[in-house]
Amino acid sequence: MGYLEFVAIILCFTALLLIRQIVLASRRNSEDLVEDDYTGKALNPEALAKVDGESMREFDRLLVNVFSEEE
Repeated sequence: MGYLEFVAIILCFTALLLIRQIVLASRRNSEDLVEDDYTGKALNPEALAKVDGESMREFDRLLVNVFSEEE
C-alpha cells in the first residue's frame, strides 16, 4: 500500500467523522428548539385587531414588495 492510498483512507475516515458530527449537532439543535410552553394562543388577541399608523405602514410595505416581485 502506497502513500497515496494511506492518505486517501485517512481523508475518507476524517470525512465520515465530520459527517457524523454534523448529524449529531443538527439533532441536538432540533431538540433544543422544541418549546413545551408554547400554546399557540396570542397573549393579547385584541391587539391583533388594532389598526395604527405603524401597522398600516408595514402593510403598505408588504404590498409594494409583493407586487414588485410579481412583475
